[in-house]
Parts: sequence; structure tokens; C-alpha cells
Amino acid sequence: MQLVLDFIDAYSSFVIAASLVMNLLLIILLSINYGMTSSLKDKYKKLVKGTNGKNIEGLLMEHMDKVEDINKEFDKINNRINLLDNRISFCVQKIGIIRYSAFNDTGSDLSFSITLLDENNDGLILTGIHGRSETISYAKPIKDGKSNYSLSVEELQSLERAKGKLVDGRDMKGSRRSKEVS
Repeated sequence: MQLVLDFIDAYSSFVIAASLVMNLLLIILLSINYGMTSSLKDKYKKLVKGTNGKNIEGLLMEHMDKVEDINKEFDKINNRINLLDNRISFCVQKIGIIRYSAFNDTGSDLSFSITLLDENNDGLILTGIHGRSETISYAKPIKDGKSNYSLSVEELQSLERAKGKLVDGRDMKGSRRSKEVS
């Protein structure tokens, strides 16, 4: 023991300086540790804010269950949208109408040709010819924008209007609600 005391007595200034440097180093490390801990404490408070003492594992599990439920619901909605998109492609989407006077002795453009097409340009042309003594109506099928039957000039005009989305010579853009017409 005397040997240790003699060593400290001989090198006391070095021992004091070394312990002072060690203390300063420990103070610096302590302040860094305190800063990191307070940052983690703030993040933890944000994480558990409004949990009323629940544990974090329970919160995370509850959150994961909600995310999984939302993903399932999203998949259902996506499948429903795909089904509706498929159905809509077969609905009437394009319409062309021409009114005309089929005979010189009748007025008021009472004859008509209406073309009803889906997304694939499949549908029909419905024509009504009005005369003084009778009215005749008939339909012609349309496949890929063409008919296997001969079409009158008015039926061709109606078909072209439907295929070109022309309404009264104007190209319709968007929906009826947007009222965007070129």
C-alpha cells in the first residue's frame, strides 16, 4: 500500500491533471447522453400522446390491425371499381341524333335516326321515318362502328356523330356537368 501512496505522492500533479481530464470527458459524455435522452423522451411523449397509459406494443398491434383492415377494404373497392368499369364499357356512351324530313310533302323534320354505341362502338341505329299516312321504325345493329346492312345518308351522319362524339357539330369534352365544349 505504501508503494501506491509513494507513486501518487511522486506523480500527484499528473494524477490530478489526468483525473481532471477524465472528469471533463465524463461531463461532456454526460451532456451528450442527456441531450439524446431528452430527444428520445420527446419522441416517446409524441408516440404515446392520448393513449391513457396503454403500452406501445398494444398500440402498434392495434394500428397494424387497422392498416390490414383498410388494405382489405381497399382491395374490395378496387375489385368493385374494376367490375363497374367492365360493365360501363358495355353501356351506351355515345349517341348521335339526326332529325330530317324524309319526304318533301311533310314538314317539321319528324323523321329521325338515332345511333346508340358503347365504348367499343357496338350498338344500334334506330330510325323512324314519318310520312303523311304512316310511320315506320326499324333498327340496324352496329358492330365495331360498322353495319352489315346498307345505311342511309342520315343513318351514316348519325353514326359518325356518335363515333366522333359530335353534338351539333361541336366536340364534347368531359361530362355534361363540366359543360366544356370546343
